[in-house]
Amino acid sequence: MSDTIQKLATGVASIKNMTAPSLKNRLRISILVIILPLFLLAGTGFYFFQKSTSYFNLAIEGIVSDVIPVTELKDKIQQTVIPFNHYLKNSKLDDKTQFLQLSNEIKQGLVNPIKLEQQNHSLANDIYRSAYLNWRNAHRIATKIFNQIDNSDAHISHELLQDFYQYVIETTLALDKLHLAMQNRVEIRYQKAKALKLDTLFLISFVFLLVYISSLVIIIFLNRSIMSPIQKLEQWALKFSRDKKVETLDLKSYREFEFIATTYNKLALLLHEDQAILKQLSQKDELTQLNNRRSFISHLRDEHNRHQRYNTRYSLMLIDVDHMSSVSQNYGEHATDLTLIQISKMLEDAIRPTDFLARYGEDEFIVILPEVEIHGANNTAERIRNSISEYVFKVNEFKFGITVSIGVSLIQENHSLSEVLNCVDFALQQAKLAGRNQVQFCNAQELTPSKFQEKYLKEADLKLS
Repeated sequence: MSDTIQKLATGVASIKNMTAPSLKNRLRISILVIILPLFLLAGTGFYFFQKSTSYFNLAIEGIVSDVIPVTELKDKIQQTVIPFNHYLKNSKLDDKTQFLQLSNEIKQGLVNPIKLEQQNHSLANDIYRSAYLNWRNAHRIATKIFNQIDNSDAHISHELLQDFYQYVIETTLALDKLHLAMQNRVEIRYQKAKALKLDTLFLISFVFLLVYISSLVIIIFLNRSIMSPIQKLEQWALKFSRDKKVETLDLKSYREFEFIATTYNKLALLLHEDQAILKQLSQKDELTQLNNRRSFISHLRDEHNRHQRYNTRYSLMLIDVDHMSSVSQNYGEHATDLTLIQISKMLEDAIRPTDFLARYGEDEFIVILPEVEIHGANNTAERIRNSISEYVFKVNEFKFGITVSIGVSLIQENHSLSEVLNCVDFALQQAKLAGRNQVQFCNAQELTPSKFQEKYLKEADLKLS
């Protein structure tokens, strides 16, 4: 970290020795050239924009005040049916409370009708009155149904339910009728507002077109000296983000761009050096420093592809530590970690350099044995099981023994990865069921879905790589 800071500080100090012109000075001069007409035209445009916006808001205010309350009431009516149905199924108090709260809000909204023009006022009130009466009846029937449920009445009247839904539908239809009554009025308002909006946009476009023309000369002048380096920086950043081989960034048109290029080149170099470390960390288990699950899945894919292409054979060995939770309960989490570390070392010593060992779960390990027949895989598994069961683990003043159960499978036909994982999973399950501290074998060709339910290896893990 100190080296990184020192390199960046050196880049900051080097800007004093740069001879390229200053971008800030050029921009200040350019701003002075266009600032007066820009302020004048912008002020004029803002005045007309504000005035037009005010007219536009007044034009659409009536639409909002008419339509929104009706739409909200219709939405609330639909929302009340959900907690009502949930309460019929589950009898949860929260559903009942939510229904009653929404229902009261609907009644309150129907009592206070919106203000319409004089010729539509009477019609709107009649529709609101009809919707209010329908919803009041629906609320009353829902209350009766709730009382039946609260009194543990096993039979809920079908007629009551039918009446409730009928009143809900009639309330919604009444509000739909109100929408239709508003349609002509809303359409006229909308067309007026739309015409006013187009006039306003035309005026604003004209004002800003003048601003654009007054700035065009300056933009052309600065295009080569500013836009070109920015585009070069963008292309460099695009290559950088796509993890391609990044070339050195060279920007010498202005001191600021030159400083950015120097800093980015140093950061790119430092990031490239860290990528290898990050890649290694993503493939290793933090506790045991073995390969992790992601690394195992990637390696298994490669081995299985080789098996399918060249008809090679390989074996899988899934190892689970027996009663690992008792170690944690009796001796603590620290003892569990030390035990897993010791077991991982013993596994590394027991396999060949060409084998692939990974920690798959909390206390599960898995080994890929390339070019190994079932006899060799079983011998390796038995050797591992014996060495661990005979070993005395020591943590502080405590001594204890550990056993492992091992499932072994041989892949020798054109099986899918899912079948491969299912087979070794099934073998480990059989070892557990048989009493633990033993090795069981599974042939993928004989395993059927009806005999198997995944437990240790998840088919979803295949999506990791």
